[in-house]
Order: sequence, then C-alpha cells, then structure tokens
Amino acid sequence: MAIASPGPTCHNGHCMFYRFEAEIPLRWVDVDSAGVVNNAVYLSLMEQARYAYFSHLGLMEDHNVPFVLAEATLQFVKPGRLGMNVTVAACTTKLGKTSFHMSYEVRSGEEVLCKAKAALVFVDEQMQPTALPDAFRETVGQFEELAGD
Repeated sequence: MAIASPGPTCHNGHCMFYRFEAEIPLRWVDVDSAGVVNNAVYLSLMEQARYAYFSHLGLMEDHNVPFVLAEATLQFVKPGRLGMNVTVAACTTKLGKTSFHMSYEVRSGEEVLCKAKAALVFVDEQMQPTALPDAFRETVGQFEELAGD
C-alpha cells in the first residue's frame, strides 16, 4: 500500500482536500462476470483505506478498532473494472462528541469511480456510544487541520 499526500481534487466545482491515499488492489472476487467491480466492494475498499489511514496516524498500533460504521452514502460515478489500479483517498471532515465523519474517493488514475461519506461512532465494550479519546481527537484534528468543536 502506497501512502501519499495528494492534495485537493475538484469535480464539478466542488473541491475536497485529501491528505491521505492508499493503493488498494482489486481482487478477482471483486468483479462480476462482465469484469465490473461489484458495488458492495467499494465499502470494503474504503474500510481498507480507513485502516491504513488510522495506521498511518499511529492510532491502530494495538490493532483494536474501537469504532463502528453507523452510516455510509456512496455515489457511483464510473464503473471500476478488473485490472485497474485503484487508490482510495480518505479524510476526516468532522470530529463530534462520540462520532466522526469521513469522506472518500475511489480512483483509477485521474478518474473518480466512487465518492462516499461515512459516519463512524466510538463504542465501549457493550457497543454503546462513548466519547472520542483525546489522543484520537488531537492526532486526527492536527493531521486534518480541523478546528476544535
């Protein structure tokens, strides 16, 4: 997985600044008989990029994932196909009390295949919402240059 700081991407007048992207290889199982990437695979690609993002920030050293995906919205822009080199750009856009929001772009070269937004919630051992840890808030906030809530 290659990690880079690609900078802003703009589409139809809307710009999003991504400081992180990861190469995620497509697998044979990810495509249908016509060679098109299955829509459900995009969630897995974003999950892999999310893990790489937080690992890059040093927040996954114990391999514990203390948050769950609460909501995801995907916009499929162009079909992905077997053999494409795919990168997933990821950024955290908001830090709340118990949740945080992320945006993603799945790309092949300069082409955007899918855009997505997700809400994730920190949970305790009983799977109840819990406050974002201070170290998480500080590290992500500093990396993404997010203003404190």
